[in-house]
Amino acid sequence: MSQFLSNYRDFLKQSVKSDRYHGFDMRVLARVEPFLSFLFHDWWRVEMNGLEKLPRDGAALIVGNSGSFLPWPAFMLLYALMSSRQNPRRVHLVADLDWIKDERLHSFLLELGFVPFSSANMKRLFAKGELVALFPEGVPGLAKPYMGRDRLNVFDWVKLLPAVEEGVPIFPLATLGCDEAVPILTNMERTAKFLGLPAFPVTPFFPWLPFPLNLGSLPTKWHMSLIKPLTYEASQDRDELEECAMRQSQFAEGEIQAELNRLLRQQWRHHG
Repeated sequence: MSQFLSNYRDFLKQSVKSDRYHGFDMRVLARVEPFLSFLFHDWWRVEMNGLEKLPRDGAALIVGNSGSFLPWPAFMLLYALMSSRQNPRRVHLVADLDWIKDERLHSFLLELGFVPFSSANMKRLFAKGELVALFPEGVPGLAKPYMGRDRLNVFDWVKLLPAVEEGVPIFPLATLGCDEAVPILTNMERTAKFLGLPAFPVTPFFPWLPFPLNLGSLPTKWHMSLIKPLTYEASQDRDELEECAMRQSQFAEGEIQAELNRLLRQQWRHHG
């Protein structure tokens, strides 16, 4: 039995109702485990570092670079955490899901652990001591052109505000390789607007190939690095809280970009 499924059984024993946050279902997650395992170990050969920095329990927030119009970094983080031998934790993936009109896809993402973004949802999870992850580059991150790979877009600091209000530790996460896995050639903004989508990125696979081949990716090497938590002081003043959230957002951007640059230099030295 894989470590993922072993941890899955332990989590299931701890929760009679499988903790169905917004439709979350551990059984669905277990069914997709072989595919996630293939992507993690064989296709992208993910090297994950820094998970030991996370607390073994209690609320925490992970913020990272998105790197694709598909949430592959989120899935790889989920798999890494659930497969960990030292510190397995379930993570709730917070994202803007309003633009997803297909009910089956929407329900599937909820069953895997995605949670619609709202301040109330995040605070509810923090109050229960849950681990939350989000990727606050927003729409620009969904359609980042290949020429802009490995360079962060400005984070939406509002996404970090619930964590700052609750005094939750914030862990930056840098992922190198995801931009190259699904190279975005261009973003057809007019088409996206016509279809009611936040973006319509064109890749070597999409929209040319039939489903599911149009969701394909290249077998690039991934490096994921969890960075030490940001430090800040909580406040009761609203203006100070918002200013603090802005600063933490900028700090997280800086830490992630610095780590991406370090990993790139390490990669160049290795190939040089």
